[in-house]
Amino acid sequence: MSKINKSQYAILGWLSKSSMSGYDLKQKFNKVSPYHWSESNAQIYPILKKLEQEGLVSSKLDIASGGRNRRIYVITSEGLAKLEIWLAQPIEPAQYREEILLKLTMAEHAGLELTLQHIQEYYSQVKQQLKGLDSIAEYIKTEHAGKEDQKYLEATYQFTKLNLEAKKLWCEKTLSLLQQ
Repeated sequence: MSKINKSQYAILGWLSKSSMSGYDLKQKFNKVSPYHWSESNAQIYPILKKLEQEGLVSSKLDIASGGRNRRIYVITSEGLAKLEIWLAQPIEPAQYREEILLKLTMAEHAGLELTLQHIQEYYSQVKQQLKGLDSIAEYIKTEHAGKEDQKYLEATYQFTKLNLEAKKLWCEKTLSLLQQ
């Protein structure tokens, strides 16, 4: 199943849990998966439109939402079937891209001072992301307490936390190595 847009499955997955607007979906991505799967509004709304055209989701206007009517999306039985087929497929190897590593690969052209500066900036970003994980853990604990998906969301949280902790350690060791 290569070269397919996995974002559609992320959206179908969240809609399989509950009906949501595009805004609600964006908030879910921000609150639960900002470090491993994020989507922008520019991605979410066209995908929702395409999914609706394909009969995988349906929508209705929520006139009770006040002055600005929100469109609420619901996964259809066809959408749920498509999600389940995708979930059964083998996992493809991740295509990992990390700009700091690309720059470090060619750092002899940038010089030590600039390279150290880049690593320090990256280190600060990683530490900031680690601080942000507390809100994700709290959100999972409060909003998904006792739900069937809680342990799965906690597992994704642990993956992200350990990944960021490994990046933090790498920064510390790399700074030490380069400053020798």
